[in-house]
Amino acid sequence: MSEMSETNEITKELKIGIIGLGGISVVHIDAYNQLKNEGYRVSLEAGCDIRQAQLEGFCGERKYQKIDEFMEAEKGRLDVVNICLPTFLHCETTIKALECGFHVVVEKPMALSYEDCVKMCEAAKRANKLLMVAQCVRFSDFIQSVRRYMNDGTFGPVKTACFKRDGGPPRWGWENWFLKKEMAGGALLDLHVHDVDALQYLFGMPESVSSGAAEIIPGDGYDIVSTNYYYPNGFFAHSTGDWTMDNNIYYNRLMRVDFERGYIIEAYFGDRGVFRAMGTDGSATELSPANPKSDYYKEIKYFIDCLHSGSPVSECPPESSAQSIRIALTEAMSAGKNGERLYL
Repeated sequence: MSEMSETNEITKELKIGIIGLGGISVVHIDAYNQLKNEGYRVSLEAGCDIRQAQLEGFCGERKYQKIDEFMEAEKGRLDVVNICLPTFLHCETTIKALECGFHVVVEKPMALSYEDCVKMCEAAKRANKLLMVAQCVRFSDFIQSVRRYMNDGTFGPVKTACFKRDGGPPRWGWENWFLKKEMAGGALLDLHVHDVDALQYLFGMPESVSSGAAEIIPGDGYDIVSTNYYYPNGFFAHSTGDWTMDNNIYYNRLMRVDFERGYIIEAYFGDRGVFRAMGTDGSATELSPANPKSDYYKEIKYFIDCLHSGSPVSECPPESSAQSIRIALTEAMSAGKNGERLYL
């Protein structure tokens, strides 16, 4: 979105409601509470979840078990609705919230289809409300450090990038929704999309992709994926994702961007990690901040800052999040064609 006409209304305290009180909502709630403790004018007031047990632990005053009841009762009371529902409910719930006059931040992935993503973007424009997808990796210290090195030319031009993200099967969701393709889209859309979005944020839209993928856990969709991304200027990158390994305690993430005169790496192995810029001249720069803030906190803070200032969410516009879904779905099509290189 380019502008908001109601910026004069955002100088008051922002009243927040959360729909979906599962695991990911915890970090969103923590972010709002931390912002309030820091003096931000935010108030977490309403929550909605189909499970009574989840509502009992919610800190807000008003609690609902049905989304439609939440929307009707909170219309005109809340400024922001934060959606932490399973992915298959993102599109419908986001559009309802926007049409009720709420600004919306919705968890990633944006939706299960590119068409639904477009509908969400169009609804935000019609309602003249801010919509942001919670692509937290965009706000990570690693991605922001890479952007800084790209912009100041410290290591020269980028040569290539390699991202790897692994995890165990996410069996903790409501009715095991993560492991149902029709609800989550598999690891390709739920886990791997973090790196799809990070690559798009850093380097723009690829010209084409070539992917291999497999379904190991029956019914969950592509749960292992490996993709090459090709860009018009000859640049290419690689990314993999996998959530099939139980008890995966040693290796869960690697992000590396190679420049002409060095590289930036963040990687974890068990309880050991590294986050450094390494020059070809042997120099090493520690990039870990002294007082790190979570990526979830930073994305929520950014959204709230945009609302208070009346600014567009230019660091994470919904149209860009929609393109990340388009890339990921093209990867799935490529995998279904034995890795055929497909153009976007």
